[in-house]
Amino acid sequence: MTVSSKQEAYFEKKAKQLLEYLKSNLRYDREVIPRPFFIEITGSPSAGKTTTITELDKFFRRMGFRVWKPQEGAEVIRHITRDTPIYNVRTGLYALSLLLDLSRGHQYDLVIFDRAIFDAYVWMMYWEEKGKLSKEERELMQLFFLNRLWIDEIDAAYFMICDPEEAMRRELRIALSKKTGETSNPKTITTLVERYKTAYTTLSPTHENLYLFNTTKLGEQEMVSAIAEQILETLEKKNLQNNSL
Repeated sequence: MTVSSKQEAYFEKKAKQLLEYLKSNLRYDREVIPRPFFIEITGSPSAGKTTTITELDKFFRRMGFRVWKPQEGAEVIRHITRDTPIYNVRTGLYALSLLLDLSRGHQYDLVIFDRAIFDAYVWMMYWEEKGKLSKEERELMQLFFLNRLWIDEIDAAYFMICDPEEAMRRELRIALSKKTGETSNPKTITTLVERYKTAYTTLSPTHENLYLFNTTKLGEQEMVSAIAEQILETLEKKNLQNNSL
């Protein structure tokens, strides 16, 4: 499936409208400096997260946006083992520090996080289930990551999920071995999917820019197009709000 001419025209029109706002002279006024738009994408294994981030980055850069997709926390935090909640606290803090710094400047127009602070929220559920956090500790950590001083900087966040059977088919499609990984196996994927669903049900009433996106029955083109359309509409609303201030 390819993008239709109508879809392409729609995407480019919306992107140009957003870029006109970001490239305005006000952007370089020291008293009025719009922050970048921030997107977070997280979710269960083989749900299409990496593909989506890659294609969004490509599209917006080609439209003239200054885009950055920071390295995922798991690729940066190598000195802490993954058998402790401190690991996910640290990867969450890595993303949070970038969010705080970038939201106070205008070096980029759009920042796409590969897992950030909503992801840290979800992992605290995992560590409580493992008995390594008490209920009170889990709630305290989650409240920290959802603090209003920074959570509202995330313009759109996506929990991408996929049915475990389809996820494994994707995972093993070109694999050299059928051996499953620690997180890439049907049992763990089922648990992760349910955890993201629970988090979405809990948070979505108070976080309107949080989306649960099931990619099980979508091809790559359909998946990327659907998320791109939703992101453009979300950012357009932000644009209109900013212009009305």
